[in-house]
Amino acid sequence: MSRHYRIIHHLYELMRREGNDFIRHLYIQMLHREPGEAELQHYGALLSMRTGKFTVALSVLCSEEAEQLYHRPAITLIPRQQGTIASRIHSFYTAEPLFFLHSLYAELLGRAPDPIGMEGHSRTLSSGTPRKTLLRTFVLSEECRGLLAGPALPPLPLQPHPAAAGWSGSIPVTQIGIFLGYPHPLALDGEGIGRFLYRLIEGLLTIRHDTVVHIAVTHFNEGDTRSTFESLNARFPGRCRIVGSNNMGWINDHVPADIWIVPIVSLDLALHLKKPYILCLHDLVHHQFPELYYAYQPDFCHRVNRAAYYVMERAAAIVSSSQYVRMHHAVALGGMPPAKTHVIRLAPPASEYQSFPPVPEAAFRAAYQLFDPYMVFPTVLRLHKNFERLIAAFLRYRHSPDGFASRLRLVFTDDLSDNPKRAEVMQLLQQCQNEEIRSSIRFIGRIPKSHIPSLYQYAAGTIVPTLFEGSCPFPILESLTMGTPAAVSKLEVTNELIQDMEGFLAFNPYSLEEMEAAIRGLWLHRNQLLPRQQSAIFHAMQRSWNDVAAEYYALIQHVAAAGG
Repeated sequence: MSRHYRIIHHLYELMRREGNDFIRHLYIQMLHREPGEAELQHYGALLSMRTGKFTVALSVLCSEEAEQLYHRPAITLIPRQQGTIASRIHSFYTAEPLFFLHSLYAELLGRAPDPIGMEGHSRTLSSGTPRKTLLRTFVLSEECRGLLAGPALPPLPLQPHPAAAGWSGSIPVTQIGIFLGYPHPLALDGEGIGRFLYRLIEGLLTIRHDTVVHIAVTHFNEGDTRSTFESLNARFPGRCRIVGSNNMGWINDHVPADIWIVPIVSLDLALHLKKPYILCLHDLVHHQFPELYYAYQPDFCHRVNRAAYYVMERAAAIVSSSQYVRMHHAVALGGMPPAKTHVIRLAPPASEYQSFPPVPEAAFRAAYQLFDPYMVFPTVLRLHKNFERLIAAFLRYRHSPDGFASRLRLVFTDDLSDNPKRAEVMQLLQQCQNEEIRSSIRFIGRIPKSHIPSLYQYAAGTIVPTLFEGSCPFPILESLTMGTPAAVSKLEVTNELIQDMEGFLAFNPYSLEEMEAAIRGLWLHRNQLLPRQQSAIFHAMQRSWNDVAAEYYALIQHVAAAGG
């Protein structure tokens, strides 16, 4: 039976079996194993005493063994089992409440949630009621039992398949959806995903005057999304529309998007979109560094693993920003066919940075107390950003005679308050006996986007020590846009765009000695490095976000034509 079938289809098929055949398939579907002889005899006896098959199935579906299976962490990206009742429940059982409830409705009732039912079940979940209770409630509902009892299942919407889009392929797509169904609050403007979407949407609206972009969000982020994209609303009246709903049925019925862009693989609610979508796969970094991410953030890893394969599989096309992520993550890790995967590279933010009013240097330095020369690493300090080694290397440099004389500062645009590496960084700082050197490490937090160009412009240099990125690290493009040279770690994704890595003082990101040498070289030769670096990445720097948008639009048209 197709793995695109819902649970209700599997249950319907199961209920048409008899005797040991029913029991055997029940165990395979719900427990991923064959029944033992004692179990066959036990349930065979119950059936012979006229215990209903539905009752037997429900007892196994909600058994302790089954629930352990539902809770099992997803270690691998591609599910070990597919197309069974247990595998489908496993894909949503421990998910955020919104996805869990939408999946119960879709899998067991074959429909989107009704508003009253959704509200009531949400309250039940938030009150602490076990998920097994809700699973049992849906299976026992008159609606579910009515579907199973009929002579045939009525036509129910299966999980949509990208090839079944129903396009003619001859009319340009003008209604484009951006799906931002985060199940929790998120400050979009402070995240790379927010800036990426702003630039992409701006490009789509600029290159196609007939295009309307619909941004669909949950209520958790409706206000933040409106503030993030309000300037686009002002510049393109009526063409950048934001709608908020926690109900995917409402979104499908009321947002007239012909095709969707899903900007990140963790948005599992995208599985409930009816129209086809293009997935942006920036990276699967936790599989790049399992020893790091599974140690510090196992829940994050398991949450992404649980649904990422299905989100990729359901996508009509998958876009990455580098060949490395396309081949190593989408194809090798995700098992996606190469023909479904595409590379659309990012562009420097030249026009965006030019649109911000300049901040006078004296005012900028006073605002952030950056009166001494500084180097900067503007990023959200995630585990693979390698900032703790950068701090160690920077402290080594500052303890050297020329480093001490430089009075150089190292600036991060984040803070350490909830960072898993906080204790490690604090220990590094406490070991530094010199107060002036210790205070040269500065965490200024996330600053307004309009101040980012000035942060680069007034810096002596940008240093990018990251262990991995899904594309050529964006701070390189940002820094060179503002005329500031950079020193960077050696990465395959960077080599895709830059052949002259020596001109970028490339260093092994695991070597404190090489990183210290890069800091010294960037400080001493900062005035000579810029022309060589700009020449080495000239073609990438000529690219615009209108070019990026044009390539996305061409892919949208390709997907539309392929679905016809």
